[in-house]
Amino acid sequence: MKQLILSRHSKTEVIRYDISDFERNLTNRGINDSKLVSSHLFQKGIETELIISSPANRAIATARLFAHQFNIQLDSILQIDQLYDGFSTQEFLEMLQTKAKDQSKVWVFGHNPDIASWASKLLDEGYLHVPTGTAIGIEFDVENWTDIDARSGKLAHYTSPKMLKE
Repeated sequence: MKQLILSRHSKTEVIRYDISDFERNLTNRGINDSKLVSSHLFQKGIETELIISSPANRAIATARLFAHQFNIQLDSILQIDQLYDGFSTQEFLEMLQTKAKDQSKVWVFGHNPDIASWASKLLDEGYLHVPTGTAIGIEFDVENWTDIDARSGKLAHYTSPKMLKE
């Protein structure tokens, strides 16, 4: 069994002329949403063995807030440039095969539209709306990352900040 969690970074500051998109930071709401979702998932017993993140400020900051909640060393977060620049679904799966190796539970932090696209293409049914701060757990009934096919994943959990505030 392989488990993948896809997380879209939390709420960020608006695009401004004086900083690049890559440099945009989380807002206070984004920080609070990350703490809310990570605490909820931790209490549910969700686990991970590896965190992989886009190096963009907003994504790595979100990943670090989750890592802190899950007692994972911040320097163990693997940063992959292409999670910011864009992977096709096939390239994304190849990255998982290379980086996750023998790990069974991997958490990836990135950006839309990629997170929503990968979730849509990997899940066995339906499209999911993926607002900022959302975490999508997908389970695959396979032994190796190389055995994952499109539409072969089952939705294990879906958590957005809004769901926890209602």
